[in-house]
Amino acid sequence: MEGIQLYIRYLRKGPNPPVLTSTVLKRFLAPLLEPFKIFNFEILILKSSIEAILTSHKRTHALEFVEQCKNPRFSRRLILNGQRLTIRKSDKEPNEILVRVLKREEKVLLTDGATIALAVTTDRLRRQFKVSSLACGKWEYIGPQVHYREYFVLPVEATIIFGDRFFVLDYNVELPTDEQSPEKATYLPHPSSHGLTLCYRIQIPYSAIVSTVLDPHEAHAVVYTLKEAPIVWVRESTNHPIRAIGVNGLPLQVSTSCQEYRLILQDPSDIPHLLSLERACVVPQSSLNPVTTYPAGVSLEEQFSQLKLDLKRRSKLSFGVKFQVQKLAQNGYLPPPTVLGITEYVSLMQEKYGTPTTVAALRRLFQELPYAGPLVNADNLNTQALFALLGSNIQSVTEEQSYRTTIDASTNVFTYRAEVTPSATYLAGPDPESSNRVLRKYSGFSDQFLRVTFMDEDGGTFYFDRLRRNEAIFHERFRDVLRNGIEAGGGLYEFLGFSHSSLRAQTCWFLAPFMTHGKRIDADSIISELGDFSHIRSPAKCAARIGQAFTDTSSSIPIDPTYVQEVDDIERNDRCFSDGVGTCSMKVLETLQATQKSFHIPATVFQIRYAGAKGMISLDSRLDGHVLRLRPSMIKFRGTEDPKIEICGIAAKMLPLVLNRQLIKILEDLGVPDEAFKDLQNYAIDELRTGVSSINNAAAFLEQNNVGMTTHTTWLLRKMQSLGLELSDDKFFRDVLDAVVLIQLQGLKYKTRIPVKEGATLYGIMDETGTLAEGEVYCAWIDKDGRPGHAYGDVVLARSPALHPGDIQIAKAVTVPRDSPLRQLHNCIAFSSQGERDLPSRLAGGDLDGDHYHIVWDQSLIPKACVEPASYPRLPPLDVGRAITRQDMSDFFIEFMEQDQLGIVAKQHMVLADQHEQGTLHPDCRTLAEMHSTAVDYSKTGIPVSPLTLGYTSHLQLTIHTIKVNEENFPLNCRNCRFRPDFMAPGRKVKVEKHGISFEGEQIDLVEPDDPRRVGEPRPHRYYESKKILGILYRSIDERAFFKDLHERSPILKDDARPSKGVLVSLWEYLQAETTELEWEHYVDYAWGMRESYEATVYEIILQYSTNNAEVLEEIEVFIGNIICRNGYRSKRQKEYISSMKEKYDREALMLMAAMRENDETAGEEELEALRRSMACLYVGIQEPRERERRTERSRRDTFAWIAAAAAMRELESYQEDRDLGPLKMMQGMALRA
Repeated sequence: MEGIQLYIRYLRKGPNPPVLTSTVLKRFLAPLLEPFKIFNFEILILKSSIEAILTSHKRTHALEFVEQCKNPRFSRRLILNGQRLTIRKSDKEPNEILVRVLKREEKVLLTDGATIALAVTTDRLRRQFKVSSLACGKWEYIGPQVHYREYFVLPVEATIIFGDRFFVLDYNVELPTDEQSPEKATYLPHPSSHGLTLCYRIQIPYSAIVSTVLDPHEAHAVVYTLKEAPIVWVRESTNHPIRAIGVNGLPLQVSTSCQEYRLILQDPSDIPHLLSLERACVVPQSSLNPVTTYPAGVSLEEQFSQLKLDLKRRSKLSFGVKFQVQKLAQNGYLPPPTVLGITEYVSLMQEKYGTPTTVAALRRLFQELPYAGPLVNADNLNTQALFALLGSNIQSVTEEQSYRTTIDASTNVFTYRAEVTPSATYLAGPDPESSNRVLRKYSGFSDQFLRVTFMDEDGGTFYFDRLRRNEAIFHERFRDVLRNGIEAGGGLYEFLGFSHSSLRAQTCWFLAPFMTHGKRIDADSIISELGDFSHIRSPAKCAARIGQAFTDTSSSIPIDPTYVQEVDDIERNDRCFSDGVGTCSMKVLETLQATQKSFHIPATVFQIRYAGAKGMISLDSRLDGHVLRLRPSMIKFRGTEDPKIEICGIAAKMLPLVLNRQLIKILEDLGVPDEAFKDLQNYAIDELRTGVSSINNAAAFLEQNNVGMTTHTTWLLRKMQSLGLELSDDKFFRDVLDAVVLIQLQGLKYKTRIPVKEGATLYGIMDETGTLAEGEVYCAWIDKDGRPGHAYGDVVLARSPALHPGDIQIAKAVTVPRDSPLRQLHNCIAFSSQGERDLPSRLAGGDLDGDHYHIVWDQSLIPKACVEPASYPRLPPLDVGRAITRQDMSDFFIEFMEQDQLGIVAKQHMVLADQHEQGTLHPDCRTLAEMHSTAVDYSKTGIPVSPLTLGYTSHLQLTIHTIKVNEENFPLNCRNCRFRPDFMAPGRKVKVEKHGISFEGEQIDLVEPDDPRRVGEPRPHRYYESKKILGILYRSIDERAFFKDLHERSPILKDDARPSKGVLVSLWEYLQAETTELEWEHYVDYAWGMRESYEATVYEIILQYSTNNAEVLEEIEVFIGNIICRNGYRSKRQKEYISSMKEKYDREALMLMAAMRENDETAGEEELEALRRSMACLYVGIQEPRERERRTERSRRDTFAWIAAAAAMRELESYQEDRDLGPLKMMQGMALRA
């Protein structure tokens, strides 16, 4: 047995022996164990608090230490707290997983150059201080002086503790027996006859601190200006902490718009100790300034009432402008009185320049306002300064309107948003987003719809946590918003509904009632227009059906209702072989294809919504005329007359197959050899190296990753190479390649996303002809070069997510006769309608209403045999026995946020599959696979995952009985949950900075739970080296070593520090030489306006899609349309943001490119105006930013210049062709292009 346990206790138990703590004991033993080469060990304090267990992975060395402890001279050193310790070998063997954890931690620490002593050395810094008062307020200016205005004061004796990542403020509140508080009354135990003591903890991460002001004079105060509200916990005695809505007694209006917290230190001599923490880089740096404090006078609630009343009185002020004005105050940019002071000016702006220009000018203002405080001059934030900024913004926005195009309302809509946190409601938008059925129908009233996202203070997602309870947040704060609505822009928005995807994103739609054609439109009337839902008795099911209308759809095509036919489903053995799939004739297909002109190859398979139906339709060439065939399994409710087909998915191309951890683990357990996965990963890594081996390869690599297509960057790279320009000298080009390579490498290492060339991911449909026999499939595609392809022979089929070992099956891919209608289809997989059970349901419970299926014909990945697929009975949706109301659905929205455990179950399945020798075949993993199936369906059934739920659904009676008797045996509660395989560990911290990408060493956190340095955060998971294939693949990639080697070998990434003027400067010189007689200077001011507008929009995108204040995006991430994982882990919200961010940036880049290259028909020489304009843009792009741009503190990149360079070179190419043709042919060429 590797590893050992030692038993430790005091030699003699006195009447009041000193209590042992893990931190004290670990610090005491560390220097004693170090000579025995034991650097990493675990201490577990037993219930008696005078006994402990020490676990080490070095058995021999630990036994030597025990022997030494018997030596009288050495034993004199074993005195702690005045008591001698006795140490012996324990009778019990150590936890095997813990031993592997300790072994890995020491290995990583020694490899990365860190020392274990850092984790156990006594921290001599003083970290605890006494506080006599807490205040919440704002920095405000009275004349040229800045003062702190208190809007809330809590005189309380508190303790402030500074940890490594947070500081906390702890204080107690004594409540009389008869006093009720929301938290106490609902979520805390009933008070005793002696009253109730509530223990509050205010938690503030250092990453949220904008500035710190220390007042060393009479006040001895500290003022923290924050980017986000603090997190507040409350508990009684030793109960689990409950998340509180905010500081007790703090009005919501104050917590929303005031983020300046003032603490009064009890002892003035504490100031030097705080400065010592700064010098040790524990806390952010501060400034020393006297702080003058004033009481509030007029309450903040009254100030907001005055502002809202003023906006309400201004009937001529449009909603869009009112929304932005309210946002200025509500989001804390400016105090309400200051906003009131500029409202009249804003009203005049709207009257003179119109609503769109005024809204754009106000939104630009948000980026330009600094945080108030002693270091910011009053002249930057007084009324006159605001007037000047708005006037300048009006001028810039007016210039931009000459090239900004109108957003297509049929596919996109400008959406207003609200972000609701436990302590605040922030306003955002409007921004163009994909449209849906409801928004499309009321396209003229888009400002009456509000997209509301519920999130934590730092922008993160709320997760189920059985140790840290969030009931008060869910059932009081969030439920209050859902029931009482949100006031914005003079309107009251009420809950409307949500789609299936937005439910998981904790986002829903609100509506402010409005009048149209003499009819009042509110939430209830919109739902009734969608269809009849009165027969549905389940809140989850009803919400899912209504949510079909809120699904993002790319287009809406009118169709004659007489074209629609209903045909029977194909059912056998209580199985539906045609679940969610229908067909259409060629005539209908051509109608759909006509709306998809951007695709080179017309699709033959679409995912659609039609009235109350949803699912896939495929071409059936046997149908004549205009026919759309739907099946009962597609029709979820009877929709009202709305004869439009909405497209939400298109089989326009073959999607690549990328293996993930779940698929790899099951394939490993089914007998696929390790070498198959190693070879695929090595090939993927070689592809990354090849991608940066030359300019042509780099261009192809970027195209493969969909980078630079909109901006013609890859075309420009090849053009530059043909001109002999040295691209390796350009830092921006190298940074783009580095970023894309890093994202791909992170996917390989931290998600085990391994591409498979001999595989594909395709929409699933059913063979309508009956040609395919049971177990046969027909797979057809057209690749990016237009070549058709088919799969033949044995193939592996799967669907993600896959947890049960039977979720992967082997089928036979066959061809079909040339005259078969199946031959007309491509980019899909057709399943047989024959047999005892449909194949899609065998693949992780799939169906045909839009699921993607993985198909693999790589013979090295095909197991010799598969196991029987799972067969879980479908859960009937939770029935409340009456018609469903909107409140029922909003309550379910809250319940889902609170109870959704899909991610927890999936992670625990991954842990146990690694720890059990049988892997996914182990009964625990099979149990978790069933729980995962329940969790997936929770959004439609309303039945969450729990041990009782499992008992209701499972056939594993023995396991269920064990769970019911002893919950500790429940797979989610196993003792090794805190230990995870190394491939699940956070990655190296990545810094994306102006000088490039850098990596830090892996962080091993060994600080004990009772150490003050850990205050405010739980102990993170600990990791061991996995012996299975996922661990082997993980450890085979060292991204820091990979990048070092890549930069040394790649001729285009090698940075030899040569001085360079930059490739764009060289390109500019080439352009000048080719256009010596062309005048472009008159476009310079216009180009500056374009640049500033573009960079303002990019900065807005950065702010919108940075998921928290500690990880603000860089412009290069916006340009490549992806988010670099700062620690190898991409959050759920980041995954959701990526496609939206790319879509928004691509829209801006296309607009900019079109504006540069658009010909001015009023000009005398139309063909040359685009060249002149784009040259001016390139000239401006390679200049340093003007003073106005520097004020916004945006990180400077060269994206504008690169877009301008591509536009200019495109126009120059046309100019050169015409010039070489001669005057006559030049005029003919111009006429043809016109």
